[in-house]
Amino acid sequence: MAAFGFIFVMLPCVAIAGFTCFAACRAQRHTAFKLLAGVCLAVALAAALTPVGVLVWLFTL
Repeated sequence: MAAFGFIFVMLPCVAIAGFTCFAACRAQRHTAFKLLAGVCLAVALAAALTPVGVLVWLFTL
């Protein structure tokens, strides 16, 4: 049950923080922040899509 709590509670929270980090880094002028924005976006998308993938996997069992 703790795994489901992590997947369906913590990962969406990480996704929200990642998208916020993406927006904040994207607004900066320095190119290093543009690279960091890409990393934040990748982490946020992975965290946001993992619960969806788990639900699809569970419904196909």
